[in-house]
Amino acid sequence: MAIPGRRPPAPGRLELVRSFVNTVDIESGAEDLTSPRALADWLVARNLLPRGRRLTAQDLADAIELRETLRDVLQRNAGHAVPAGAAERLDRIAAGVPLRARFADGARLEPAEETNAPASAWLLGAIYQSMVEGTWARLKVCANDTCRWAFYDSSRNRSGTWCTMAVCGNRMKGRKFRRRHPAHASDAG
Repeated sequence: MAIPGRRPPAPGRLELVRSFVNTVDIESGAEDLTSPRALADWLVARNLLPRGRRLTAQDLADAIELRETLRDVLQRNAGHAVPAGAAERLDRIAAGVPLRARFADGARLEPAEETNAPASAWLLGAIYQSMVEGTWARLKVCANDTCRWAFYDSSRNRSGTWCTMAVCGNRMKGRKFRRRHPAHASDAG
């Protein structure tokens, strides 16, 4: 799916995480991960899965759980409350992923078994690396509850709130205005 509002991609491997979180467009309902085959195609296209490897319905359910858990956890980076249990879900998911620490050329986590590693190992490794590099806090989800699109906040003061000001920013500001000024809201109709 495209990056709305011409936001820049996230740096390095963090773009993979942003892209993964955005495999569903909550507002339109468009879903990229509609089947184990669709998940496999998405992963193969990003070199996270060897071509020809079959995935199961459980693999798809696990991927969607990881995606939605990441979306929940990213709310913290946007200054919002994280849903109860989200951090614990991410810890549980990470506990089941074979990772190893590497220190040559900087600290990073990599799949323990590259040839048979679950894609979640690459994603969790990318998250860890972005935390070490200081870019993780700039990956956020849109403050519009009907959107929740993941975006990389490249603003100087790290104050980005919406995936795009032209769409979600204007909608949210309009809603806030109508709540404060109900007389103007009835004039608009």
